[in-house]
Amino acid sequence: MKSTIQFLNQFSINTDYIDKETTVILGFSGYGSVGNVVLNHLIETLPVTSIGFWGSISWYHQGNLETPITIYTLDVNSTKNKNKIVLVASRLPVPVVGYNALPDAFWKWLSEEILSWKAKRYIVIGGLREDIRKTTDEEWTSLIPTPLYTELYGTQRTFKDQQTIKGPLNFLLTEGTAFQQPVLAILSYCNTYDIDIDASILALKELEKIVGDNLHSDKLVEFDSSFLEGEMEIISEGEEEFDEYDESFEYEEDNGEESSNRDKEEDFFSLHSSLKRLDDKAEDLDKYK
Repeated sequence: MKSTIQFLNQFSINTDYIDKETTVILGFSGYGSVGNVVLNHLIETLPVTSIGFWGSISWYHQGNLETPITIYTLDVNSTKNKNKIVLVASRLPVPVVGYNALPDAFWKWLSEEILSWKAKRYIVIGGLREDIRKTTDEEWTSLIPTPLYTELYGTQRTFKDQQTIKGPLNFLLTEGTAFQQPVLAILSYCNTYDIDIDASILALKELEKIVGDNLHSDKLVEFDSSFLEGEMEIISEGEEEFDEYDESFEYEEDNGEESSNRDKEEDFFSLHSSLKRLDDKAEDLDKYK
């Protein structure tokens, strides 16, 4: 078994591609898979080149080498906005919440690595559970800027008080606030346990307004990863690398549910099976909000 440090160091990128004029856009799996869907749409519809990688498997897609989490640079000649744009995308649904999620230690490390690039700004896309939306609200998206982002771009927080934040979004915002980095979260209210295309389009349209460019939000294009069906088991093996950390993380689970969750693990990490079984994860996911 590899050590935890070796597992973290599967990340490879030449940061010379990123400077103080670069906007970094990020999206991972989570509620409604909003971040995952939006980032994969950008990769499928815009001319990109892969420049960074994380994971134990790789493949080629449209001429680009890719891994479960891949970093791309966008061809600036394809957009009106000539600022450099880098995309950080979860090409497969690497889980960020729930029983099978990669540990917080991983997401904290990844967030710190990304923020160490000292880019011009960071924009992270995600979803909010629709059941926490107040019926009196007019908006279907919420914004969370760090203080420096507000200072530089004037964006005000619309995310309500007394709502919790989990996963990489939590670490990007807390690290970004603590170390004075310009981070903005765009969150859309979504179906909690199923892929929500409508919520993804709302987040994409909000991103268009913020970056001031056409991101082809008229028709959302998904990434066909059927050729990778079954390969998610390889990612699940990475959880073993965090055995040293597990003692410091308290997972709330009932003894009666533990064995049934273990039985579902293999199905969860099969790409298409996971999409069909997200409803079965409702009880587990509720504990993490």
